Amino acid sequence: MNNLQKRNSIVAAVLIIISIALYNWFVTPHTNYLQAEQQYRRAMTTIERKNKLLNSEIQVVNKKLENLNKRYQEQKQMFFDTEQAKDFLSSIQTSAEKNACIIQNLRFMPSRNVITSNNDVCITQYQTNLNITGGYGNIVKFLNTTQNRPEKVQFDSINITMNNQTGDLDCGLTISIYTLKVKENTKNVSTK
Repeated sequence: MNNLQKRNSIVAAVLIIISIALYNWFVTPHTNYLQAEQQYRRAMTTIERKNKLLNSEIQVVNKKLENLNKRYQEQKQMFFDTEQAKDFLSSIQTSAEKNACIIQNLRFMPSRNVITSNNDVCITQYQTNLNITGGYGNIVKFLNTTQNRPEKVQFDSINITMNNQTGDLDCGLTISIYTLKVKENTKNVSTK
């Protein structure tokens, strides 16, 4: 019986070894795959949540950028560009004559830069002094024509007196217009 017990022990040991080997070859890899798949799903869920959060933050930032761009475009319309400023200043005499006003004196002041808090923005002021003579209605039409445009035309001073010799009004005006030049600044822009 000793041999039989040894033999049974050996057979039992071999069966145990075979069952452990079979378990390790077939079952263990699948459990590892299942664990890896669960970790993958958790990682994908986390990434999806972060993606949704980032997309909503990007939408908020884009909306703010759109609003800022809209406000910038609205403010930019108040300024002349350099060519428009030249055209406007050169057409003052023609505009006065079309409104039946006579230019007595027209003087263009040297342009000057307006000091701003932002170094990337350059605002230039163009100023004109002129004296015109005409009827009240004609002077008002000239003033309305001069200001009736999307760009801002500022009357710094208006002095109206009665010309006793002709009965017309003499109007002394100081007109200012502004040009805007924005320098592109890329120092705060990331290219990553």
